[in-house]
Amino acid sequence: MRCAKKGLFLSFLLAGLLSVLPAAQGGWTWESLVDSYGNREEVRQQAHRLRGELLDEAPEEGPRQLWMGLSLPEAPRKRAARSLALIEALFPGGDPARWEEVGGFWNPQEIPLSLAALDGVYGAALALADVGGKEAPYLASWLLRRLLQSPKARVHAFLRAPSAYDRIVAGVPPFGPPWPLGEREGPLPLARPVRGWVSQERALLQEMTFLDGQGRITSGSGFYAWDREKGALYRVREGRPIRWWISD
Repeated sequence: MRCAKKGLFLSFLLAGLLSVLPAAQGGWTWESLVDSYGNREEVRQQAHRLRGELLDEAPEEGPRQLWMGLSLPEAPRKRAARSLALIEALFPGGDPARWEEVGGFWNPQEIPLSLAALDGVYGAALALADVGGKEAPYLASWLLRRLLQSPKARVHAFLRAPSAYDRIVAGVPPFGPPWPLGEREGPLPLARPVRGWVSQERALLQEMTFLDGQGRITSGSGFYAWDREKGALYRVREGRPIRWWISD
């Protein structure tokens, strides 16, 4: 299983690299990338090797424990390992581009997995920027580029991003088009326990983000409302929420 995942990562990594290079801005060309990072195979192997090493170093914990540990004052390499393990656990195939497939909750507090998955990508990018070496920021850039492949993630994770996004884009070279810029709304972590109720009218008036019965962001109304600025999640009073439980 580990070998299959690594092989899948290699394919995604090469595809992501080729997709961003033709549209590179800010002076980044294939030639300048080669000058800084060596040949294409070296770049791919270094990023792949680092990712494998970090996954091997990750604590043997369940997804929920990995997510809870993102706020611990650990060394950058350990935080990066924890974040990558969380990404592997929550995203299908460990690929952030498949964010829209992530659904469900951790019980009993109803913590949405879709938001915890974004915490994993943000946490990995922040940690890898501090790990050192040339392959770490490249790996961070690849993770963000894969997340950008999700249309909904582009809106809700980049154009509407947490305040920590400024640190992320400052520490992770884009290796292609500049990172999207938009609104900054609320702190990390994005995932929180669902607490209390809010009326649909109030949620609409305060421009909260609605989540469906699987904790995924939805347009219109939903069973849950997310106040991004305050970092709070509520049940919507109209309608009865469908609870999808996921255990570690």
